[in-house]
Amino acid sequence: MKKIALVNCYFGEFPWYFPFFIKSCATNPTIDFLIFSDRLYTESLPDNVKIIPFNLDKFNALATEKLGFEVSIEKAYKLCDFKPAYGLLFSEYLQQYDFWGITDIDVIYGRIREFMTDEILDTYDIICVRHDFITACCMLFKNNDYVNTLFKKSKDYQMVFTSTKNFAFDETNFEQIEIVDRYDIFNIDCEIESMQHVILKEEENRNLKSHFDLLICDGNPGELKWENGLLSFRNKLEILLFHMQYYKKNIFTNKILTWDEIPDSFYIDRYNYRKNNSLLTRFTVFYTNYLTSPVWHIKKRIGVFLSFYLFKNKLKHLEEGEYIYYLSKEKVIIRKDHDGSTYIKFKNDEEQLLYHMAINKNYFFAKELHYIFKLEIVTNNILKAFTVISPNGTGRVYTKSE
Repeated sequence: MKKIALVNCYFGEFPWYFPFFIKSCATNPTIDFLIFSDRLYTESLPDNVKIIPFNLDKFNALATEKLGFEVSIEKAYKLCDFKPAYGLLFSEYLQQYDFWGITDIDVIYGRIREFMTDEILDTYDIICVRHDFITACCMLFKNNDYVNTLFKKSKDYQMVFTSTKNFAFDETNFEQIEIVDRYDIFNIDCEIESMQHVILKEEENRNLKSHFDLLICDGNPGELKWENGLLSFRNKLEILLFHMQYYKKNIFTNKILTWDEIPDSFYIDRYNYRKNNSLLTRFTVFYTNYLTSPVWHIKKRIGVFLSFYLFKNKLKHLEEGEYIYYLSKEKVIIRKDHDGSTYIKFKNDEEQLLYHMAINKNYFFAKELHYIFKLEIVTNNILKAFTVISPNGTGRVYTKSE
């Protein structure tokens, strides 16, 4: 059996969902998980999970030494761009493994070996868990010099590694939405040459073999069951992992861990998790899945009506400029009037005046738009980001372009 290690760098407090990740690691005892972190984890860990003391200063020193030029990142999120280089950066920790991989901690794994079989590992150099584009939440690389330095095939890698900006170099330069199949990225005007470009070019030149297959589930699908390591959808389809990227950001999801210990069997619904499937529990699931969102939006529309006709409290703290949603590159313009009144303009819409919600000042609206907006990131009473909340609770975060 080929040896596999999955690597993650995580700085800061471990989030509420981390015990789910650890539980799913424990049921994959033939896979090692190496987590480089500046925090201690006080709960017990399975033998195959190692938390290695690390911090940003150590990472910068290590990257500078291994890459041969100065690396000086200041924010942990920037680490994402370096994921394809982990095989080189952490080579001393990975010498005994046939494959190393990258993993996020907002994932719940199923039975990894059911998907990462010896046949797959014998055949391919890189294994991706989607059929259309690479995803840094989980990905395997053959542990050899060529693959470990594959990131250097990008003409932009040194610029990416020395910039403070995040480019999603480890994936597709934020072009997932535009990619229909895995070759379409070459028809997109990308800011950089990402790992998606590199891998597909090298495969086309027959320098490596990559495996793309849809093995994961994300979003808020509900009807997921995890039982002693086996993760399934609707009790019909076994999946490799559930990526909680959108689940954890949804405004309706339960983001508080109420269990002292993760059980050997649990369910993940659209907006919550539970231990059993009793009749009472299923009634609760029906309410949270199908009524939570409509009720919330009805309340907010009532709030919009009252706020506009009774108060008309204009929004003034959102900073003027261009804002962008990074996944679709969609841009909106925020403009301020001479009295500080704030206007918003989407690409194909008329400019609209913005108002605060009377009850909750964190929310705002435009009378002629059906969107509900939420303010984000306050700096010296100036706001530089906002979220457009969809009917199902997911949000598109627009951040001011610098």
